[in-house]
Amino acid sequence: MTKPVKIGPWGGAGGDERNVQATPRRLASVTVHSGEGIDGISFTYVGNDYVQYSEGPWGRTLNAESTITLDPTDYVTDISGTFGTAYDNNIVTSLKIATFNDKDPMSFGTPNGTPFHIPVLDGGRVVGFFGRSGDLLDAIGVYIIA
Repeated sequence: MTKPVKIGPWGGAGGDERNVQATPRRLASVTVHSGEGIDGISFTYVGNDYVQYSEGPWGRTLNAESTITLDPTDYVTDISGTFGTAYDNNIVTSLKIATFNDKDPMSFGTPNGTPFHIPVLDGGRVVGFFGRSGDLLDAIGVYIIA
């Protein structure tokens, strides 16, 4: 299997750096907490060692919670969003996540600020995340395997 490529991050410079514990192979689930912006994100993934890892929450878990569960035949094919000012901070304000089995993206947060789109080429898949967080999700980037 090819080594994942890091793309990003997008968002503000606040918070602490966040990253995966092991080289990611497959994303298993993503949980997003959102209100006016993206409060926090957590996810599980399978590493190249075939062990499942959990990350997060990166940020807080106060507002609405939504989880995307991915079986081994499903994967994230597209991520976009915005970053700007929410809760008086420069953070990720919205996310849209589409999967192979569900082409209609799930939307989180409130679109506000500068848009970003993480390109996932044909056959590519998002396998993990990295970024920055404190009380909120300040910035997000992805690991992609082509």
